Amino acid sequence: MPRVAAGAVPWHQDKSYWPDSNANPVITVWISFVDATLENGCLHIKPRTQNKKLLEWHAESYTGTSYTALHDHQLGSRKTIALPIKAGTAILFNDRVLHMSTPNNTDHVRWSVDLRYQSTDQDPMPQHGVGFLARSAKFPGRVATLVDWLAEKMEHEE
Repeated sequence: MPRVAAGAVPWHQDKSYWPDSNANPVITVWISFVDATLENGCLHIKPRTQNKKLLEWHAESYTGTSYTALHDHQLGSRKTIALPIKAGTAILFNDRVLHMSTPNNTDHVRWSVDLRYQSTDQDPMPQHGVGFLARSAKFPGRVATLVDWLAEKMEHEE
């Protein structure tokens, strides 16, 4: 959101939101619906941090959102890369990549969506929201339909 503290997201690893999942990575596809710029809080990453273990995190207190956050001393010496992108662009990263976004200093909402993908042999983590089986060569009849997803079923019952 523009000009509010919750518009910025502190340095974190997505894995901190589901530490109870197993070791398989969860892949995030972050898609911006508007141009994501330095002014409106584009994504920033620490490249080549995808193989880090889950770092000790804390709940930040600045925004009131209880985002998970890392301390500055945990960020290492890798250069931070800002990722300004055009609307409709997707950025893919795994759940251990160190990333954040800066405050939105414009008068417009920076709309985006996160889609997350994980292996079918990974814990489904229903406590974090209902997912669905998007594609399966081995079990094509179990791919969830929109009706299944609305009914909070992760798979289609054959």
